[in-house]
Amino acid sequence: MTTYSRILLAEDEKISADYLKQALVQMGYDIAGVVQTGEAAIQVALEEKPDLILMDISLGGKIDGITAAATIRSQTDMPIIYLTANTSDSVFDQAKCTDPYAYLVKPYELYQLKHAIELALFKHRFEKKLKESEIKYRTIFEASDNAMLVIAPDGTIVMVNEEFEHMTGCPKTDVEHRKHWSEYFSEGERNTIEEYLQQALTETGNIHRHFEAVLTDRSGNSRIVYVNIRKFPGTTTCIISMSDISELKAAEHVITSLNNELNDTIKELKHEIVRRERVERQLRHRASHDPLTGLPNRVLLFDRLKQGLAFEARNNKLLAVMILDLDNFKSINDTMGHLSGDLLLKNVAQELQKCMRQYDTVGRIGGDEFVVVVNDVNSIQDIITFAEKIKAVFQKPFNIVGQQTYITTSIGVAVYPLHGSTIETLLKKADMAMYAAKRDGRNTFRFFYDALDAKTDEQAVVKTGRRATHGMDQFFRLFVTDKANATLKEH
Repeated sequence: MTTYSRILLAEDEKISADYLKQALVQMGYDIAGVVQTGEAAIQVALEEKPDLILMDISLGGKIDGITAAATIRSQTDMPIIYLTANTSDSVFDQAKCTDPYAYLVKPYELYQLKHAIELALFKHRFEKKLKESEIKYRTIFEASDNAMLVIAPDGTIVMVNEEFEHMTGCPKTDVEHRKHWSEYFSEGERNTIEEYLQQALTETGNIHRHFEAVLTDRSGNSRIVYVNIRKFPGTTTCIISMSDISELKAAEHVITSLNNELNDTIKELKHEIVRRERVERQLRHRASHDPLTGLPNRVLLFDRLKQGLAFEARNNKLLAVMILDLDNFKSINDTMGHLSGDLLLKNVAQELQKCMRQYDTVGRIGGDEFVVVVNDVNSIQDIITFAEKIKAVFQKPFNIVGQQTYITTSIGVAVYPLHGSTIETLLKKADMAMYAAKRDGRNTFRFFYDALDAKTDEQAVVKTGRRATHGMDQFFRLFVTDKANATLKEH
């Protein structure tokens, strides 16, 4: 980011202008002025000469933002970005006529505005350098004592200098983009000349061709010229100089200077490409991760679950889905404030990540609720051990702004394929088990059992005529070792 770039803000709504001004200052830009009318925008722009103008189309005064931009652009090359809520095609077409650098439709995200500003500033600097380079090139090109031409790959003349006009008697307007360069040589030499040009275009390295030829001017007069052809490195364009050998050295110097400028420009473009790729990676990360904790969000979590279920199905292994809900988290927000609550969630996320193995996943799906996916499990006892490991995280205090804070969690567990074979089913049953852990006193974990599918545990008892925990006991008689069963009963 260019720290000292000065921006003029044209916005007729004071609240929006104040908010945007503050945001721009926080981004590191200087504010050249804030105006509410098109007339003021023109005046301040011409007086202050900012690096960029953010222009609302709807402005106070007698002229709108598009008219103001057209006036400014007619006198300067300042880059302009439109900020507007107007999505009309007709308005957009009018705006395009002022050659804006971007057109952002409200509402927009601040990072989108920042990216538009940075790209506009870069594009403007790049165009300015190209223009300066072109002016410098034109000056050298025109000042040369040699007759010089720039030739396109098909032989069309792109540009000539005054010495060429003098040599041939043909004005530039009759030559540039109208004539094929071989037309100035005798018919018998054209094939050889075209062969030299193709060799210069197709061969690699610092290649040039030079030869004698007979040039015929507009009046039919002929003269022998010494022709030198050189390709611009890295391009498909050639520069042709017709002169004696001493003048060739000067032409080589010009080409070398132009090549260096071209390489500098290419380097800048490469740096910009790298920066944009980095921004795109950041945007992709934001789309799949929780902005507060950096953990996978619901989208990425569901994708990991889908992959895990497919793996376990092929390898006949167990997969556990655990839903964690922090106990009494609301009291943290109420007593310590939401900032402290956010810090606590970050610390919890960091500690949970330490518990994960290589192929396990912990994600945040909202509020104070986390989901853990435990892959490649051989037994229920392994799941119990893992749940105990997570529970142990909450047995020690978290340091929140220098204050030791204790909090516990209630954990619900559902196991594939014992409790279901789909993502939705496993998450639903893990959620039921988590609420069962809440009802049983919190700070514990519970596996899903069949009675939780009933509307209430009491209804399940009446309907089945047995204790609500009977399904749980039966589950562990089938799938858990005696030691694992004893561990479950403790919880």
